[in-house]
Amino acid sequence: MIAKRFAALVLLLLLPFALMAYQLSPLNVTYDPSGSGSAKVYTIVNDSDSPIAIEVRAEQRIIDIDGNEANQDGSAYFSIQPSRMIIRPDSTQLVRVQYRGPQTVTQELSFRIISEQIPMPRGAQEQEAGQMISFLFVYSTSAYVKPSRIIESVSTSVTRTEDGKLEIVIENTGSVHQMLNSIAVTLTGDDGSVYTLTEEELQPLSGQNLLTDSKLRTVIDVPASLAGAEAITASVSYDFSYSV
Repeated sequence: MIAKRFAALVLLLLLPFALMAYQLSPLNVTYDPSGSGSAKVYTIVNDSDSPIAIEVRAEQRIIDIDGNEANQDGSAYFSIQPSRMIIRPDSTQLVRVQYRGPQTVTQELSFRIISEQIPMPRGAQEQEAGQMISFLFVYSTSAYVKPSRIIESVSTSVTRTEDGKLEIVIENTGSVHQMLNSIAVTLTGDDGSVYTLTEEELQPLSGQNLLTDSKLRTVIDVPASLAGAEAITASVSYDFSYSV
């Protein structure tokens, strides 16, 4: 299951030596497909007492119907300067990230701008008198390319699975991502029966980021109140409004 927050700080490697951390900002950015808004500046702060090596890259986000994120190389869409660097102790490095993809964008494009701490080059390690990086940190930030028109729209469908359950699917039919915060789903049978999904049943959907042209689902047992219905429809509500 993907992380439900826009930025993730991931602990990659543990060695029995001192901690060297850093900070990255911003964590959530929207790019214009052209013009001055197509370039953004990220700030990396090394607040440790030792130099660190950093690599910055772009990955395109793909999320499947079960909420699993599988990213792929997004380097063709961005120019990153510098993409590799060594930052001295108590120093700041600015990184310019420029969107270089198609200028006509009808549906929002979703990316990760990832800053990864990497092992220091051998020469730099020797200068540090044998010290080694104990923790390698990754910041995985959210980056979106704004479409020409902002359309917020989702659709829902309900089908019966082969094992007799109900599969409720929410699809993003708009042009921008939707965060499914405080989501509520109500099922209505053709016989007038009504059922509201519980918090547990909503878990695969709650708080998830529904990207453009993507779907998310939850599968539940048929509620007793809907047992007599032949056709079932779903309605969804959530607390989110797109803004930049």
